Amino acid sequence: MRVLYYNCSAGISGDMNLGAMIDLGVDPEALIAELRHLPLDGWEIRWEKDTRSGISGTRCDVILEGESSGHDDHGHEHHHHSHDHGHSHAHSHAHRDEEDPADHQHHHDHEHRTFKMIREMIGQSGLSETVKADSIEVFRVLAEAEGAVHGKPAEEVHFHEVGAVDSIVDIVGAAICWELLGVDAIAASTVELGGGTVQCAHGRMPVPAPATARLVETMSVSLNATNKEATTPTGAALLRGKQCRFHDRLVGRQLKAGIGVGQRNDPNIPNVLHVALIETGEMGAWAETSVWEVAVNLDDMTPEHVAFLCEQLMEAGALDVWQTAVTFKKGRVGVIVTALVAEVDLSVVESAFLRHSRSLGLRKRRWDRVVLDRTIETLETSLGPVCLKVARDAEGRVCRRKPEYEDCKALAAKHGLSLREVMSIIDEVISLKPD
Repeated sequence: MRVLYYNCSAGISGDMNLGAMIDLGVDPEALIAELRHLPLDGWEIRWEKDTRSGISGTRCDVILEGESSGHDDHGHEHHHHSHDHGHSHAHSHAHRDEEDPADHQHHHDHEHRTFKMIREMIGQSGLSETVKADSIEVFRVLAEAEGAVHGKPAEEVHFHEVGAVDSIVDIVGAAICWELLGVDAIAASTVELGGGTVQCAHGRMPVPAPATARLVETMSVSLNATNKEATTPTGAALLRGKQCRFHDRLVGRQLKAGIGVGQRNDPNIPNVLHVALIETGEMGAWAETSVWEVAVNLDDMTPEHVAFLCEQLMEAGALDVWQTAVTFKKGRVGVIVTALVAEVDLSVVESAFLRHSRSLGLRKRRWDRVVLDRTIETLETSLGPVCLKVARDAEGRVCRRKPEYEDCKALAAKHGLSLREVMSIIDEVISLKPD
């Protein structure tokens, strides 16, 4: 699987993330083409190479109609939408070291959107189902955090800055980049939150801002490496919404690396976001210690439609799917369709359940589990190559080797043999392999 690793030693924000994704290899034109599926006008993305504290990377700006992306010689922002300064606080305005009245009024001119409006806009767009699910999940966790701060349900949160076009581009753009890079999961280092204070609509508040503080609960964080806001609510929501994991050790092959450059020069820490795309084994050091079980009761779908639902759940990322025949109330015969899902794929599988079944809801519960480390090896046989799933215990000893069914099926068809005969030949070759 592909893991996107974030080194957040200088924090993370929406625009730093987009810059890092482009530096990692995302084609910005492909990103823009996908973003055009959203019903949003009056924006553009500009990117260029830049340096902070001698470190070179890519800086990315979302420019709204009538605004400039210019920077002065000191690297401070001119009044375009810099997310590096706390952009994305609901009921607040962009947090800058100095905010003038004209800039303050300009932000009032932005259309305010609720989480419900943003969710519907994304859901009705032409984006892929994976991008939709990731984007909505990031907005959901952000809405819940802002709602908790203001004592409102997530549905009723009115986003000012997050509802603005540039912040929607940041979040949906991140989801598009994850898909373009083939990212299966994300991981991160300790996240620097920064220090000092930020100016909110309700007055000056300490860093981390209230929403950020809620979003980073249970995460590995550090504070006060700088007297500025290092991690914005949008940046924290990207990590939370994509179910970021914090592992002490991640083993794999690094495919690419990139650097996203922030908007300001910080004398305390290099204002950059380091990222790396790492290919790990099927399980390896990335083995989940818990999974979700998601289920629905169905008594009004044909067997063909239920089978199609199960196929779609597997394509959405379910680890396993099964049907259980049951009798419901009033003697109705039906099935319970259950999927086992890793947390990273939960939102996508939930969307598949609700889209492809006639159920009006679903239920889920988390299970702890113990798994063996698994890798895939290629075994050469007289019939041809076959993939083996190799399981090892905690000490690295081989517990079992199992040939992939589809490979065995293909070899049986190719050589006119029964599946049992193919398996017998493969088992003989396996028996000769040393542990």
